[in-house]
Amino acid sequence: MQGWFKSYSELEVLMSPPSSYRGKVELISDRKQMNSTINDVICNAKKSLNICGDSTLPSFSLSERLMKAYQEAKSKGVKIRYITEITGDNLKYCKQILKFAEVRHLNNLVGNFVISDKEYLGQASGHNFLSYLIYSDEQKMVEQQNFMFKNLWNNATTHRDRISSLELGVEPEEVKVLSDPVEIRRTYANLINSANFEISLIIATKNALQRNYRGGIITLLAEAAKKRNVNVNLIIPTNENDTILAKFPHIESGMNPKFRVKSIIPAIRQTHMIKTTFLIADRRLLFIIDIKDDNKENFIDAVGFATYHNSKSRTESYSFIFDTLWRQADLHESLKEANRNLIYAYEKLQEHDQMEKEFINLAAHELRTPSQSIIGYSELLKALPERNKQYEEAISRNAERLYSLVTNMLSIARIESQTLKLDKTSFDLNLKIVNVINDVKQQVDLHKIDKDRIEFTPLEKITIFADKQKIFEVLANLLNNALKFTQHGTIAISAERRGKTNEAIIKIKDSGPGIDPEIIPHLFSKFKTKSEKGLGLGLYIAKSIVEAHGGKIEAYNNVNSKGATFVVTLPLK
Repeated sequence: MQGWFKSYSELEVLMSPPSSYRGKVELISDRKQMNSTINDVICNAKKSLNICGDSTLPSFSLSERLMKAYQEAKSKGVKIRYITEITGDNLKYCKQILKFAEVRHLNNLVGNFVISDKEYLGQASGHNFLSYLIYSDEQKMVEQQNFMFKNLWNNATTHRDRISSLELGVEPEEVKVLSDPVEIRRTYANLINSANFEISLIIATKNALQRNYRGGIITLLAEAAKKRNVNVNLIIPTNENDTILAKFPHIESGMNPKFRVKSIIPAIRQTHMIKTTFLIADRRLLFIIDIKDDNKENFIDAVGFATYHNSKSRTESYSFIFDTLWRQADLHESLKEANRNLIYAYEKLQEHDQMEKEFINLAAHELRTPSQSIIGYSELLKALPERNKQYEEAISRNAERLYSLVTNMLSIARIESQTLKLDKTSFDLNLKIVNVINDVKQQVDLHKIDKDRIEFTPLEKITIFADKQKIFEVLANLLNNALKFTQHGTIAISAERRGKTNEAIIKIKDSGPGIDPEIIPHLFSKFKTKSEKGLGLGLYIAKSIVEAHGGKIEAYNNVNSKGATFVVTLPLK
């Protein structure tokens, strides 16, 4: 603040009284008279005493004579208000002044004056304090100076905030109203660039998001997250089935875990009327931008005014609002995910129902064929007993087929109900493979065995702890499949122990046509087969048995030769 008047002559012109004027204006230069006049102004105050001065005034105000005058004024009920620049140097004096006056802080004060309800005494412009003072008891002059003091008082900081700032390092609460769009844009960017650990930002409308993107704000957020490791939390608007993020690839959360984006759907129709954008920096600074015209493409044209706050209570309130909306967005995403899961489950259920229907129809057909054959051959056996050997073999063959179908269906039931039990014992895996080969050879057509050669050469004894019967079932199924699809060629079986992983690896490699590419993704699923015979359950059951042992099964087409290879991995123990 500078002196009120540029020259004494200017003061005389300003204060030239009308003809009815009876007050006086006096320029005081005598030091003794100055001290006496200051004391008189304080003592003459009836209702109020307003004092304003630079940072040197508090020490002067605490002279013994003035302190006595202040105390007397206070005892008479005079309201004393004191504005100064509170600093570390004068803090102890300001605390003493608080005993008789209400004190406020104002930065960069220059000049000193005191006003009562009757008199004014101020420092003459261009002179040191107590070198020249201007005194006046003219009513208009006093009213004018009291009005100026009131404006200064309303814009000053409370002594509590200023003292906290000095003693505890706490910034005083501040509110700024900005109306210049350029200054709003600059402050907006500066707050983002100054954030140390967290930025929380709500952009209320799609048009505002477009403006922030084009204006470089989104880029600043991305840089804060990437270069300064700041946690950036951004809430943007969206609607159901909206792909708004696809339009702004730079704000995809997956690009940087520090840059998180949530989209929120308006809960009420009037939500589109809310156009305010607000930013919270480091959970201590709040910047609220009001939009004048959301249809404008340019930030400068769209913005109305903005308010800046460093108030702890206000910032905490908006942080709570932001956190609530963030949780609401999380809940919305969870509900969307749950809805997607329900739709997926429903589709799977429909698919399962269809598969069950197909299974029932297929199972009925597959069961009917051997059953009818058994009945037919039994009747022929009665009618033509001389052909008993031929008919008995046919009945036996169909009975085995029927038994296999029923066994597979029972296995499926146990797997689906998670009641598949394993009777584990220690046994020689190589010996079990030899048993499987011999058993399969006895069951298949001898002509088929002559055309296909099964090769297996054990390298070392491999002892595993598993369900002997279930492993036999798995290997028999794989070998039967290999024989079924290999018209003429070799089926190579190998088994090895891997000490590092404590596993046994069994490979069955055929030289057939290989696996149909359409079937490979669903090879181990139920009812998936391109064979004209069978239900497509064998590989599904084999996979379930192997996984129940803690192993795995896989298959692939051979790269440099015909056929396919199935690989079974089993833990040794």
